[in-house]
Amino acid sequence: MKLQVFVAALALACAAGLASAADAPVSAFLRDVVALTDAEMARVEAGQVVTKPLPAAEKPEIAAFGAVRVRGDRAAFLRRMRADLGVARPGSSVLEIGRFSRSPRIEDLASLTLEEGDFEAARKCKPGDCDIKVSLSAMERLRRDVDWKAADARPLASALMKAMLVEYASAYMKGGTAEMATYADKDRPLETPAEFRKLLAASPYLVQYVPALHRYAEEYPKGSLAGAEDILYWWKDKFGPRPTTSLFHVTVWADPANPLAVIATKRIYASHYFRAGLELLAVVDAPGGGFYLIDLYRVRIDPPTGMLSGTILGKIRNGIEQGVGEGLKAQAALPAR
Repeated sequence: MKLQVFVAALALACAAGLASAADAPVSAFLRDVVALTDAEMARVEAGQVVTKPLPAAEKPEIAAFGAVRVRGDRAAFLRRMRADLGVARPGSSVLEIGRFSRSPRIEDLASLTLEEGDFEAARKCKPGDCDIKVSLSAMERLRRDVDWKAADARPLASALMKAMLVEYASAYMKGGTAEMATYADKDRPLETPAEFRKLLAASPYLVQYVPALHRYAEEYPKGSLAGAEDILYWWKDKFGPRPTTSLFHVTVWADPANPLAVIATKRIYASHYFRAGLELLAVVDAPGGGFYLIDLYRVRIDPPTGMLSGTILGKIRNGIEQGVGEGLKAQAALPAR
């Protein structure tokens, strides 16, 4: 799942704390903070992925946790992750994926295809009533620049949507969270910077155990963090009923003071369902060799409404937890190189 992912995927925030203090080993963290049972701990130690939902303060927020012990070399794993982020397929739900250049350009999206449903949504889109998440300025361009009755309407709309994604990515790289889009698809405009800050506030372990990374996530691109590598990428997945195109910022950072690395993923745009996302994947040395992968994925979504909203919300929660498990299984299976 996955410059998202400050960390689909993923808000892996509690993971960052697992091994940052000598008196707080991973096992104690998993038992006392995450409340894993003895049976679940045994499965983690045996190399099996264990996941569980986590409580959230508000209905739009969903959080899931996962952990597994991997018999391998942490440094080799991090090298592979750095090399493959934005080009590998970490889960079966990913349909298309690509990596942005340092200066995002339209060519970075050459392999992205526009879904028929998104084409129809763009055609009907108007402020406060749109089935795809776009800004007000993007809506105006779609109405002004596309002759929806013309034979070339689809390729032109696709080109405009890709240009919009490049603009979102470029604005974020220049101004960080403050430049994330304001969606105009619902009755009330939704400011995604505020949504992300709510996720950051709900990730206390990021502040407690890796304050340098927390500051970096808040201040990017103005701040600096020695040893951090930033990557911006996109993907289209089939997590929900509609394929969703998302933009992610991943930061890979190894804590120089502890046997701990964090892959932080921040979802900076999603065409459907997601308001914001934050995933933290901790890679922590294990006693006796190998390492733990510990994942906390936190998102804010458009909460379903109507008579079946509870059932739909339950399916979304289960899907997010399942996605965390699939991501950990895929990452644990990566061959070292």
